Amino acid sequence: MSRARASGRLPRPAAPWSRGPGRRPTTLPPGPSLAWELWNFRSLFPLAGGDDLLRVKLEQDAILAREREALARLWSGDKDLLSPGRDFLAARPQLATGITVSLHTGPYQLLAEPWLQAGLEPLLLLNRAALPRFRSAADPLSRHLGHHGRLRWAAVGEPGFMRAVMTAARDGRPVLAYLDGNSGDDGAAGTREHGLRYLLPGREILVRTGLARLACRLGCPLHRVALRWDEGRVAWDDAPSLHPRLGDDAEALTRELFDWAFDVIMQWPAQWQYWAMLRDSSACFTAAHLDEGRPDLAVVEATHSTFIASCQRAPDSVRLVLDHEVEVWSDEVLADLTVDRFHPAEGLADDDLAILRHGHPTLAELRDHHGEAWLRFHGLRLCLLGIAHLGA
Repeated sequence: MSRARASGRLPRPAAPWSRGPGRRPTTLPPGPSLAWELWNFRSLFPLAGGDDLLRVKLEQDAILAREREALARLWSGDKDLLSPGRDFLAARPQLATGITVSLHTGPYQLLAEPWLQAGLEPLLLLNRAALPRFRSAADPLSRHLGHHGRLRWAAVGEPGFMRAVMTAARDGRPVLAYLDGNSGDDGAAGTREHGLRYLLPGREILVRTGLARLACRLGCPLHRVALRWDEGRVAWDDAPSLHPRLGDDAEALTRELFDWAFDVIMQWPAQWQYWAMLRDSSACFTAAHLDEGRPDLAVVEATHSTFIASCQRAPDSVRLVLDHEVEVWSDEVLADLTVDRFHPAEGLADDDLAILRHGHPTLAELRDHHGEAWLRFHGLRLCLLGIAHLGA
């Protein structure tokens, strides 16, 4: 049984390499570039500091170097890299049917190889954006390895997708899927607006229920498998198979799957290659959370009047002073890191803020740098949001 609970609430862990819960997080190293990554990292490790994140990034670099070396050996004819997976499947004949659920950990691209070597025809589920890139790498490698089986593909949301999956499952052919892809036919934005709420140690995200609903509808087993690098070799880990039946609670099954997934990821954080999944599915970025609401009308009118008057009468002496640490993430989120609040970017770019981060420009200097329209919209908005103020 996973140490994670099926309720969707994971144990609140200490940061990696810390001496235990309660350790005070260290500050982030200078520069804004890692702020988003640390915020993302704290979804799973709320007490983590910048040094913890940098340790994981260094470990990721070391893993990448070993991965390149191992894959080069594979293309040169050394197939020792594939033996663990083939032995893994041979010892688990039940994986020849049903849905095998995996993650973007370690050499996740090698997931289908044991099934192909065994002469099977696995159906691999991917989102539409990932399929061309994945297929262009997998098909040549499969031909190079002389597989007897054939890898079939299904792009989520494409016409005939559901029919292909149901046909494969009912015919007893293996179906392979990456749970942490977490996007349906309407992509990450659809997940963020309509997904199932799931509580991580440091943040709430939204997750897709489609895979669980499909398994319940078909009454087919779900096999949980994760790959990782272990000093240049591939390690295959699994958890007991789940056996949903028609009428089972798909939301409860979804939580159980993600409990397992994050249990694996938290154990091997440097092995996970899809940290963007947390960012893309964060509940605080839903439309409702990014809605700024209705601020006090009198305050808005007073701030607006003062700002416009300053632009007209004293642009060479009045300055716009940035009060908070703020960044624009993914061209869509204005992140106020000082108070951990998020707003729609409304067209503001992170580079636009450089002039404010490195000094206190006058309104005239901002107008010369960004233009009158930018000043009157974004400059005013920063003041209305409490992120900046007008000063001498």
